[in-house]
Amino acid sequence: MAGKVTDVARIEEHDRIRRLLTAELDGIADRLHRDADAPIAGVAGGNFLDLAQGLEHQEQEHLVASRLMEQAKRIQVALTRVNNGEYGVCSECGAPIPAKRLLAVPDATTCVTCQDQLEHVGAAVRTRADDGVEGEDA
Repeated sequence: MAGKVTDVARIEEHDRIRRLLTAELDGIADRLHRDADAPIAGVAGGNFLDLAQGLEHQEQEHLVASRLMEQAKRIQVALTRVNNGEYGVCSECGAPIPAKRLLAVPDATTCVTCQDQLEHVGAAVRTRADDGVEGEDA
């Protein structure tokens, strides 16, 4: 009987998570559509400062849209992990991801320890690549 209660609780929790992630994904889609429907500021004519400001504004809008699309991809991955029963489990070490981390970062696929390790490895690789580029210039 306790196993059935645990299964029901897990199913209810996954449904709650799925609804939250889906709502967040819908919010991103709405924002992308709203921003896409916004009129593009004209950059033709006007003085140089008007042109520069218009271009800067367009670049910022593009950056925001790009970041929203990346976030949408991460949420899609999280939804897939929920459907596969993998949500809340670190993809690197298999340990449970703490609920506080998932609350703060709902699309997290790694625990804090593994994320720190991945970031340090990435930073080391970037540093070595930068050192290699500098060495080639010399």
